[in-house]
Amino acid sequence: MDWTPLFLLRTVLFPKALLGLRVFEPRYLDMISASLRQGRDFGICLSHPRGDGHAGPELVGTLARIVDWGGEAGVLQVQVQGQERFTIQDWRYDGPLAVAVIQRWAAEPIVPMCRESDVLRSILEELVGKEPAAEMDASSAGMILAQALPASPEEKQQLLLLRDPLERLHRIMDLLNQRGP
Repeated sequence: MDWTPLFLLRTVLFPKALLGLRVFEPRYLDMISASLRQGRDFGICLSHPRGDGHAGPELVGTLARIVDWGGEAGVLQVQVQGQERFTIQDWRYDGPLAVAVIQRWAAEPIVPMCRESDVLRSILEELVGKEPAAEMDASSAGMILAQALPASPEEKQQLLLLRDPLERLHRIMDLLNQRGP
């Protein structure tokens, strides 16, 4: 079995989106170092407390690829980009680090953003620029918008679980409307 290292966080990473990480725990510094040496992705999962004082992962997460890194004296600044989503088939702690056997999800269908998404497109333009936003399909747009959304980790996890890109955009719009201007 191929065990994938997991970075358990109180945040969610979406495919195609970028996430900055401050890494200072030795177990994660070692994991990032191994990932860079081996050119291998690692999983990011929303963590939740277990009864034994350790954190456990949500069963759906996203593979992360390091796209930039730097740092200073014991703190590593890493920027990762989300790759494929996955479901955890089995997981355990290997020393201090959580590892899992994962099943990658298939890519979402490529569908255009609907006309009702004009408000979302304007937000997307602020995030990535006018030209890239104009060429984005509903899946890519939804993933990037969901990453930037001011929502709880649990709300973001629910968006990550959706397999329909238009439904994700609809839910993002609903969450934005609930929060008001």
